[in-house]
Amino acid sequence: MYFDLTPQQLLDLNDEVQHHPDLQKLLVNHNSAELEIMIAEIAAFCGVVLDGYYTQEDIIRLAEILRKKLYERRTGLVIINS
Repeated sequence: MYFDLTPQQLLDLNDEVQHHPDLQKLLVNHNSAELEIMIAEIAAFCGVVLDGYYTQEDIIRLAEILRKKLYERRTGLVIINS
């Protein structure tokens, strides 16, 4: 998957998606011109509810939120008791 737009937040989101094969399977059916649909798929995968109309600036902010959510999904917390 590759986004046509180049704001850094979208590029970072694209990089993070590469660590989630299950999400990649959902996104493979969409082309990069369907950015809104792809964002919606990623949001659903992360459990983020979307409602309303989003401007391009909103989508850029949302991309950063979704990148963080995806990163949290792949990062485990390890507690070691000594």
